[in-house]
Amino acid sequence: MTATTRERILEAARDLLATRGVRRTTMEDVADRAGISRVTVYRYFGDRVQLIRAAALQMAEALEAVILDMGSETAPDLDAYLERIGATVMDLPAGVMGAMADLQRVHPEVYTEVRGRERTAIRSLFDLLYSAAETQGRIRPGLDRRVVEVLFWEIVTGFLDNPELNRQGLTPSQVFDTTAAVLLRGILVDRR
Repeated sequence: MTATTRERILEAARDLLATRGVRRTTMEDVADRAGISRVTVYRYFGDRVQLIRAAALQMAEALEAVILDMGSETAPDLDAYLERIGATVMDLPAGVMGAMADLQRVHPEVYTEVRGRERTAIRSLFDLLYSAAETQGRIRPGLDRRVVEVLFWEIVTGFLDNPELNRQGLTPSQVFDTTAAVLLRGILVDRR
């Protein structure tokens, strides 16, 4: 499937924001990366802040789409939805978390909106996933949902924003794969 012009612009913006930061990404840079004219970028996004906002909201919007699809099913395929969530995270370019810190400094109102929508989406996803897993008998007996929810939050919001992991150059994909494996299958191999 060929990406629409809007999608190409947003992908270019997201990649540039992750590699150059908010301050050093221009509309001209985005146009060049997307292979279009600067006028076209302005036609889709009236100004630089609107473009940055739209690029930063991509993860929240992708998670909101998962919520919409999952909420419409009576017996959702948990593994398929976890894969979709993983694909959303894995699609993030390396450096995107640093870009979010830069966004917080440069456009705090946009940062607040983006993080608010991400948090709302993550909370809804947890509720849907946990309820479906419980209904399908996939939750290990004896687990306290409150602890699992905090752990889920720490993994999704904490690890992806962890400065030490970012300094080590780990991609969001590497962090997600490892944390999902630990959360879903544990750390130790059963040698019994």
